[in-house]
Amino acid sequence: MEDKERNSQLHELVCLAMDSLGVAISIIDTKGILLYYNEESAKILDRKTEYIGTDVRSHHKKEGTNKKFDKMLQEFSAGRTEPFHYEAKPYGKVILVTLTPIIKDGQFVGCVQSVRLKDEMTPD
Repeated sequence: MEDKERNSQLHELVCLAMDSLGVAISIIDTKGILLYYNEESAKILDRKTEYIGTDVRSHHKKEGTNKKFDKMLQEFSAGRTEPFHYEAKPYGKVILVTLTPIIKDGQFVGCVQSVRLKDEMTPD
């Protein structure tokens, strides 16, 4: 099997895995550009195909959200490796959000946003 074919199969498998998690997953670059989202993101959040390659800030409804997002990106750029966890209510339901930095060779290269509806969380 050639590397190109193997990479294509791996990419497909990763996308299928992301869709099977039951958690909204988005990948955002260091400047706030949406690079990827899974199927659950389209259900829970305002994610559409045409948003790929656009700044996520342009899709936030509250101005304060962008300020908080910018602060998180700045902290990741400054070396923070711990994720941010917070609650929000952008669409009438409370969502639990985790924003985690992606680090490559010691450098911040993007982040993963994971989101779940609070009312769907079940106690262990």
